[in-house]
Amino acid sequence: MTEQAAPARRTTPGDKRGAPLSIAATNMAFGTLVSRITGVARLATLAYALGVGAAADAYNLANTTPNIVHDLVLGGVVGATFVPVFVDHLARHPADDNETGRRAISAVVTLSFVVLAVATVLFEIAAPTIIRLYTISNHAPSVGAERVLGTDLLRLFVPQLAFYGAISLFTALLNARRHFTAPAYAPIVNNIVSVAVYLGFASLLRHPSVEHLHSDMGAILLLGIGTTLGVAFQCAALVPALRRNSLHLRWTWEPGHPAVRTIARLSSWTFGFVVANQITAFIILALAAGLHPGSVSAYTYAFTFFQLPYGVIAVSVMSAVTPEMATRWLAGDGEGYAHYFSRGLRSLLAVIVPASIGMLILAQPLIRLFLAHGAAGPNDAGATGSTLAMLAIGLPGFSVYLYAVRGFQAMQDTRTVFVLYLVENGINLVLAFAFAKPLGVEGIALSLSVAYSVAALVALRVLRRRTHARAAAGTALPFVHVVLASGVMAGAVLATRAIVGFHSGLGLLWAIACEVAVGIVSFGVGSVALAAFSAARRRTRHRLYGPPLRTIHSPISPRASTDQRPPPRPRHPPQLGPSRPSRPSRPSRPARPPRSPEGPD
Repeated sequence: MTEQAAPARRTTPGDKRGAPLSIAATNMAFGTLVSRITGVARLATLAYALGVGAAADAYNLANTTPNIVHDLVLGGVVGATFVPVFVDHLARHPADDNETGRRAISAVVTLSFVVLAVATVLFEIAAPTIIRLYTISNHAPSVGAERVLGTDLLRLFVPQLAFYGAISLFTALLNARRHFTAPAYAPIVNNIVSVAVYLGFASLLRHPSVEHLHSDMGAILLLGIGTTLGVAFQCAALVPALRRNSLHLRWTWEPGHPAVRTIARLSSWTFGFVVANQITAFIILALAAGLHPGSVSAYTYAFTFFQLPYGVIAVSVMSAVTPEMATRWLAGDGEGYAHYFSRGLRSLLAVIVPASIGMLILAQPLIRLFLAHGAAGPNDAGATGSTLAMLAIGLPGFSVYLYAVRGFQAMQDTRTVFVLYLVENGINLVLAFAFAKPLGVEGIALSLSVAYSVAALVALRVLRRRTHARAAAGTALPFVHVVLASGVMAGAVLATRAIVGFHSGLGLLWAIACEVAVGIVSFGVGSVALAAFSAARRRTRHRLYGPPLRTIHSPISPRASTDQRPPPRPRHPPQLGPSRPSRPSRPSRPARPPRSPEGPD
């Protein structure tokens, strides 16, 4: 149906779409950018201190495990269900002036901390078994010493589980109150502490091996306790923000509270896909550990660089948009939900696509610049750079998929998310086993890129059906423009490399700076040219054919998220025009007498 004017949209209180999202996303993006920059410094000092070998593999396996266990116990559930539930209770029962809202949130937080405490104790007991499972396919002569080192480090990393859980809870509470700054800046504290620990370790041992570390308990304690202290300081950095937001949480032991039951109901499917994700991550790391020494570290370092543009742009947009989408979906404002989702998706693609192409081109020089120092040699940097290039291919799919998942979580539809993750993890595992032997760690990275790209297309298709094709509306043409401008950028960067050359040391830094500057300028020029061409084309069409008719879509409501059946067909086909009242029957006239042939008298 087409009309010249669209019907009025139902709004919710405080429906100011432009400024709050822009300010929140900008503040969070800047904090996340600084956090990621210090994270790169942390990674560079880690490679400088431990290199890319068996000792680094043991450290990275042990240091990654608390994150995996945290996601299993609490992390995945917090991101998927806590924010929508907190938003609901804060909207219906404001926590600063209503006892009901405070009690609901306090009950959830209290139960979460109890679960974290129990899980931390069990984690400490299971540490040796976890390391043994990681290295089950590793048959190198030094695997025994590597297992002992990994177990010692993991025992020191176990308290990170409790700190990571508290960070997730505090972040969910602050995001529900539309406070995004502190969670974005808190990781900077962790990175600074870790950099100091790695530099101190490097001053004690040069080019450490597993055997050296196994005989130096002081170095192990420095790595283990220092890394854990960084996470503890990150958690403590969020406490002042919680105090300023006047949440007034207290110990409330009510496992049967309605808020707890709501989260438990929503978490049933969430826990399923979190388990699937962590099993997949565990198998991927075990596959890498079965390859040549240093494969785990190469994959870990490359994945950290891979997440830099995702963490700066995608996470900022998702964290700022998710509470808005959840609020509007709960209020029945489906159009507002679709508006926020589409706007965030366009902003995401405008930066992620050129970042992906730039990372693919600059993978080798970037890794050589940051990691080819100290205990890490040029050959180690080359393997990490190739792995990063394979990951860069899937950066748009990775970001779009996780953004679409946030869209379903805002609807509190975790069943669809579970199915989508089964598809993604299944593709990832099948391809990882197929690519690991012929391609090495680069094949494992390529399998992740393909899996997330396919899953992103499936997720967007399902979400568009759920919102009557309103989600991601108006994204196709901007996406084409971004791809074309990125192609112009790629050509300009490759031409600059041919002119400047590939160097080392300060020359490498100068070459990368020139390529980045040329890439930014060429992408901007290409975007402006494409925008001018599109505007001229619209003016021509308007002059020839007149203004386009606006399409009115059927309203979207939360009922559509669970009921996918088409509306029942009417028993009789609808009339195409306005119905006319039936004409009343005329009374019968008396029969006229026959006319005389002679005519009237």
